[in-house]
Amino acid sequence: MNNKRATKRALLTSVMALAMCVVMLVGTTFAWFTDTASTAVNKIQAGNLDVKLMYSTDMQTWTEATEQTKLFDDNALWEPGYTQVVYLKVVNAGNLALKYEVSTNSYDMERGKNAAGELFYIDKFLRIGTATTENAFNGRSDAIAAIAGSEKNMGKEMQISDDWAVLDPKAESKPFAVVIYMPTTVGNEANNVQSWRHPSLKGFGLVVNATQATMESDSFDNTYDEKAATVLAAESASSGTHEITQNMQANGRFGAVQAERTAQYTINADVYAVYTKDASGTTGGAMAVCADGSSKVIINGGDFRQVGVPADDPVCDLIYALGNATIEINGGTFKAVTPANTLNCKDGSNAKITVKGGSFYKYDPSNPTMGANEVVVAAGYHVVQDGDWFKVVAD
Repeated sequence: MNNKRATKRALLTSVMALAMCVVMLVGTTFAWFTDTASTAVNKIQAGNLDVKLMYSTDMQTWTEATEQTKLFDDNALWEPGYTQVVYLKVVNAGNLALKYEVSTNSYDMERGKNAAGELFYIDKFLRIGTATTENAFNGRSDAIAAIAGSEKNMGKEMQISDDWAVLDPKAESKPFAVVIYMPTTVGNEANNVQSWRHPSLKGFGLVVNATQATMESDSFDNTYDEKAATVLAAESASSGTHEITQNMQANGRFGAVQAERTAQYTINADVYAVYTKDASGTTGGAMAVCADGSSKVIINGGDFRQVGVPADDPVCDLIYALGNATIEINGGTFKAVTPANTLNCKDGSNAKITVKGGSFYKYDPSNPTMGANEVVVAAGYHVVQDGDWFKVVAD
């Protein structure tokens, strides 16, 4: 069946126009709580932690981000020296300690063309960084100097904070600035000559990912939440060999784990895919794993589920392959909101999902409904049903 992803990777885990949007994902089945506050699409998606994002333009007046908030200029004409700054604070409004980090979202871009006829994307020429500050910067020079120790090349779904920071219940972070600028050393390689289209960032924003901190204690110790998800941004690669062993909760629009081209992933961790809509806001996805190109994904274990899938858009693939990709499942538990979409390959592709283990909720991998020869139980294995669960075991 064709998956609802017309423009693959146009944006993520989250995140398509410079307007603040708030999505509360409460009542999930997670044992661990996570929370995400993101800017522009400024999105706040929550488990049962309560994190808020405050912003200021002058360090005097602080406002909670809402759907209408614009923190960055979506139509900025980037040129050498051009700088944008926003001041932020993360507020722990809940009664659980949390830890958080700041990343960029999966923004979209308009492509430019320089006088040499070379096509380019503007983020290649931008720098981004963060700095704590008690006062608003006096000018762009001060802003750029403040991030000298943290700045890096702009990129999608990239952590820009130094590390995870911990906030006690009802506490707030020190104010910090996010600075984006084009260095004055950039030349005509970024000088667009097209009058009808300008290179720009579309839907650029920040994601403040938060998860439980191991601080509260129960009757025994403070380790009951030590397995809370610690990876809160999508994992993506187009080459190389990668292993995922830390529990994840990430944007599922194009896959919490995205394998492309020749990349190979081995997964032995929980992967929760958060439902996220596209730029138009009309359709969404909650894929835990997506494999494309000639990539390969091996799933050895973990719990794979979907979070926040709405009643009006319930048909979301959980594990999906297209192109010439292969997915091998050796273990794990799999539960999709629409069970028929637990495992799926794109129609007309050469992709294949081979099952040698695992337990599937209301889904029998030996009798898939989406297409012939897309999902197969390997020779030497068979399915045993136990109530609503179908378990693949060796003969």
